[in-house]
Amino acid sequence: MQRRLSILLALILVFNGLFGTTMFGAENGKARKIRPVKNVILMIADGASLPALSLARWYQRTQDPKNTRLHLDPYLSGTILTYCSNAPIGDSAPTTSCYMTGIPSIKGFVSTYPYSDGANDLIPLEASREYSPIMTLLEATRILQDRRTGLVFTCEFPHATPADCSAHSYNRKRYEWIAPQMIHSNLDVVIGGGASLITPERKKTLEALDNKVYLNDLEGMRAHEDGKMWSLFGDMDMPYDIDRDPLKMPSLAEMTSTAIKHLDDDDEGFFLMVEGSKVDWAAHANDPVGIATEFLAFDRACQVALDFAKKDGNTVVIMTSDHGNSGLSIGVQGLNNYSGASQDKLFGPLVRVKKTADGIATILQEVPFTQASEVFRKEAGIELTTEDLAQLQHVDGYKQSPLPVSERNIGKGKKEALYSGSLSSFVAHIFRKNMYFGFTTFGHTGEDVFLAVYAPEDTQRMMGFNTNIELHDYMRALLGLETSMITLTDKYFAPHDKVFKGMNVTIKGKKPEEKQLIVRHKGKTMTISAFSADVQLNKKKFRTKTPAVYVDKKDLFYIDISLLDELKD
Repeated sequence: MQRRLSILLALILVFNGLFGTTMFGAENGKARKIRPVKNVILMIADGASLPALSLARWYQRTQDPKNTRLHLDPYLSGTILTYCSNAPIGDSAPTTSCYMTGIPSIKGFVSTYPYSDGANDLIPLEASREYSPIMTLLEATRILQDRRTGLVFTCEFPHATPADCSAHSYNRKRYEWIAPQMIHSNLDVVIGGGASLITPERKKTLEALDNKVYLNDLEGMRAHEDGKMWSLFGDMDMPYDIDRDPLKMPSLAEMTSTAIKHLDDDDEGFFLMVEGSKVDWAAHANDPVGIATEFLAFDRACQVALDFAKKDGNTVVIMTSDHGNSGLSIGVQGLNNYSGASQDKLFGPLVRVKKTADGIATILQEVPFTQASEVFRKEAGIELTTEDLAQLQHVDGYKQSPLPVSERNIGKGKKEALYSGSLSSFVAHIFRKNMYFGFTTFGHTGEDVFLAVYAPEDTQRMMGFNTNIELHDYMRALLGLETSMITLTDKYFAPHDKVFKGMNVTIKGKKPEEKQLIVRHKGKTMTISAFSADVQLNKKKFRTKTPAVYVDKKDLFYIDISLLDELKD
């Protein structure tokens, strides 16, 4: 079976690479050709398993019996199988990378070509390309078609999914490599988290590139009238929607509306990626309140995009996820008479909670331990037991505990849920103890994810079961990009030893982010800085269309091949 899959994927990759058509998928065994559109909006609910949609529907239906549908429900059209190059269970970095590049990659790789993992490989690979950057759809449509481009998210901006669209790294955690690439990527609109990552130097760079920069400035974002914009909130990630202060932080729906407003001002159209980032974070925490409310916040952002698309008449909106997470189930083994359990019994405890586990943990850190029971009663409708209170005192990192740190035994040496501290994990445990939802893991899961598509014409909709590679091909067809990302990679991210073969080349600098490529040829000296689009040729300064990417594992810069012409002129 694995051999058959490898052969099939090889044929898909070869077909796309050689012929560069706007074909995608297979319908009755035949590839479909799509009429390109002006605008494409990709909406990603990170880590949203199919049960997350059900949980969100029941959450809002329990609050309002008439509200039985999600905004995206009428456009549900199929499922997507997402996976890494060597593993069936996806990770945000390589799975969204595949949406952007057409090639599944390794865990932690941001739009970067995977290395071979031998018999575990699920796709055929070229050994010479391992660890090298791969061109993304966002980069390609900006460079080749002059489309406007935008990113909206609620995590910090160099986090995996937004980074996948406009940066390249074999390590998703290396923000010092990823952030400058995004800053130099000439994006038109960026709205999300990570204000603390904009240092004075980075702000100066953005402003030099004609961006208006708004940091924790909601009114500034709202008042922005024209030109490129970066608007970031929170030190790193933004709060969960239900915990958000609306006077300080915009909703995902408002950020989406703002981005569309500023992108829809060009004859060439735009490409926008919107991520509901923290559906995934809530799933990692096994927090059902966070999962339901974050997905509903994402769904409201989908409605903004759908309203625009219907009015515009030349926009496709794709709504999906990048992988499953947590193994959420509605109903657990301990639920007696499950088929007779009422809506209120199942979902009443969920809707009575006013904040996520993170939100309640924040309050607990601010009030004395003696008020802990009242916090749970007021914010969650939950009565803590004597045993619950005894456990709370032991939680590592709980500032208000009457117990000295040395006497605590909860959280010490225990692997916590990703993105969650011990106190948040304890609160989520209390949620689950009082609800009827099960979780199999704090990690990702390998099931198909949902696909919903709105298009001006039914023939433009992606339908049925598809893979992450086919979703890439579909978007490439919608954008009218006939050349594959691998072919474009060879032009815009070529290894420097091939571009400057035979020339005097040296690499200086200690850390990867400090590296500089110095090329001397016929009285000319060119200096190329890692992760930057700025180039100096003798006294002349100019910018390349893509930032140079330095890969320390290969001691190579990957650069725009047009730089060779500058030296030859």
